[in-house]
Amino acid sequence: MTYIDPPSPRLWTDRIRWFDERLRKAANDSPLYVGGQTEAVLTELRRVFAVGAWVTAVILAQTAIDSEVAERVEQAVGDGLYLNAVRFGPDYVWLRERRNAYLHNEGPVPAVTAQDLAMEPARLEKEARRAIELMADALAGRA
Repeated sequence: MTYIDPPSPRLWTDRIRWFDERLRKAANDSPLYVGGQTEAVLTELRRVFAVGAWVTAVILAQTAIDSEVAERVEQAVGDGLYLNAVRFGPDYVWLRERRNAYLHNEGPVPAVTAQDLAMEPARLEKEARRAIELMADALAGRA
């Protein structure tokens, strides 16, 4: 498989299963309630993860957190410790910096290249899975 080939149906299904199980696990097998925009971002994230668009998965994982945090702040839901964790916790800082690097090529070396997509899919997938795990915990209030 090259970086532009679609995954096999089995791989697609395995990825969807992992994604769904990760969200269920974070929510302790309960429904994960999020706002409407966050739900839309999660739906899109599920698709891009299943197809193996790892960089996009990292970007959308942080986007889902940002969306949900904004909604919780607007509705005055949640506590300061939660907000501090998703804003300043070291894992969440990593995720935000990774997302920003992908979106805003600010360094002397690009954060990702087409060669990375072709030659380092395992590393990129690992980052995407970590991002989704962090996002799931944040959305479940377990950050």
